[in-house]
Amino acid sequence: MKSPLSGGYLRAFYDILEFLSQLHETDDERVWSRVLEKLSVALDVEAATYFLFMNRERRLIARYSLGVASDKLQGLPIEVGTGVCGWAAKHHEAIIIESAYEDARFLSKADEITGFTTKNILAVPLMDRLDLTGVIELLNKRDGCFSEGDMRFAQAVCKATLLTLRALRYEAMVGKVSSYHSSVLQNLGGGFLAVDLQGRTILVNPAAKKMLAISPDLPLNLPAHQVLHHIPEMAEILVKTASTRHTVKRQEMRWRHDGADRILGYSTLLLQDPEGNVSGAGITFQDITQFKG
Repeated sequence: MKSPLSGGYLRAFYDILEFLSQLHETDDERVWSRVLEKLSVALDVEAATYFLFMNRERRLIARYSLGVASDKLQGLPIEVGTGVCGWAAKHHEAIIIESAYEDARFLSKADEITGFTTKNILAVPLMDRLDLTGVIELLNKRDGCFSEGDMRFAQAVCKATLLTLRALRYEAMVGKVSSYHSSVLQNLGGGFLAVDLQGRTILVNPAAKKMLAISPDLPLNLPAHQVLHHIPEMAEILVKTASTRHTVKRQEMRWRHDGADRILGYSTLLLQDPEGNVSGAGITFQDITQFKG
């Protein structure tokens, strides 16, 4: 029996990790089909299937197969709790079956449909945190029955794949939200300026640059006091807001621009990361001089 840390497992795992590190898509079926191919080679099996979990119907549908007639399997939806893969889906546990036809959980109808003869089985549920997304089923290990090490290896591969897919989906979602918010801020009529917790500017929208006479080409990530050297009161407000976590609304600030006194109406806000932690502070403002004459 191979150790879970043996050279064979490690080489295969490194190969799969390299594949996952190069992923730029969130197409689950395409990813799992490639992972299934690599698992099948690593564990030297005769056949394998990726089942997609259909939550509304509470069924597993074969989406990709190796060594068996996948088109025939796709016409055999499997209820959760039925068959070995259905058992793994119901109990959220990986399982090894040493002799398929001697186990009551085995669904012999699948062999009848495909013409394949199942001897032994390794089934691994695909759990994205607490949510079932599918099942990987490996059939007929060529050099004997599946071992505990095989199961742990397959589980590690599936977990790494699930984490990668989740990260890619999260990255895509954040990118879309960030693009949307950036578009809103860029087209905002009022000024908006934000700093991180170290007091460095991370966003200055066009209206703010125009209103405060900031160069359009000024780079970000500069200290707020450097960017706002001609209106240090605003820099002080931003830095103080980031450090104290205290925000204000509908305040006024006076400053001198082009030899004339100007009045800005402003409010401050806290910036948060996706986990809800404070990551900086922002200020929104308008020139209200004409309303104070």
